Amino acid sequence: MLQIFANRAVAQFNKAASTINSSYDVKENIRFSYWCKFYGENPDEQATDIQLIDASVYNALESKSSVAKQLKKHGIEDVFPATFTSVEDALAHKDPVDIWFVKPSHLSGGRGIQVIAHQQLKDFELPKFNILQAGIENLGLIDGRKAVGRVYVLLWNGGVYLFDEGFILLHGPKYQKGSTDYSVQVDHKGYEDTNSAVTLTLASEYKETKGLVDKAKTPLRKILPILQDTLKATSPTRYIMLGIDVMPLDNGEVKFIEINAIPNFNHNANVNTHLNTPFFTEAIKGMIGLRSDRLTKITGSAFGDSVRKVFGKKGL
Repeated sequence: MLQIFANRAVAQFNKAASTINSSYDVKENIRFSYWCKFYGENPDEQATDIQLIDASVYNALESKSSVAKQLKKHGIEDVFPATFTSVEDALAHKDPVDIWFVKPSHLSGGRGIQVIAHQQLKDFELPKFNILQAGIENLGLIDGRKAVGRVYVLLWNGGVYLFDEGFILLHGPKYQKGSTDYSVQVDHKGYEDTNSAVTLTLASEYKETKGLVDKAKTPLRKILPILQDTLKATSPTRYIMLGIDVMPLDNGEVKFIEINAIPNFNHNANVNTHLNTPFFTEAIKGMIGLRSDRLTKITGSAFGDSVRKVFGKKGL
């Protein structure tokens, strides 16, 4: 039987385990853990559990400033909007920028973000542990509103696997080019409310973003160099699930915005049921030696190749 030990998105992980246990004859006792130790240690942890890699490793992907430095080191800055750790470097940027996003390096979910006009930049004092990210104006709007997407990526056993669905969040107000209004550019509170002006749903439900995941494959392959240290920490029993935020552009392509190493997996009922739980189900299936048809291998070995060495036999 597959057992789950989780301290985030518990209901979704338990549902995934229930689906697997009811659909397959799992003869071995397999323990799977999604335990973020920021909230404390798992008292039931065993060394052989399939579990997250150490936070000391994945924090480098969670840090926006660290990612920006790695992108520059490998010459792949164009995958993300221009990103800088100082006002001086941002002012030296040669391409025109209308607005700048001021982002705390280690926060997510829109927390602490400011939006300033380019004209304000020369007199702006960048807060400590913040980065400046250039605003994108050639956005792929939906119903005249700014759209931000997310795709899910599993790093496991030296491999990178992309899930076949993502989500799209539409901000409430109509988009205004050059706007520094927080509600236009950043605010997405209330997406869980069906009466909210903010909309959160599956990427496949909009014709404009139906191919969001496919479009994300090219930039994902391009950033493989910055994933190498994290991949080295993975194994048959060590993994990480990334939520990569993407911006649809008006030319049909996408731009990566940021990487979330410990993303929020609690959304509305639609996304939880049709995206988050299936992603967990398929990721766990792959890691315990079952076939997964919904995860595309970007790099690495096929699912199941090394799992049998850990558990002795497939047992499924």
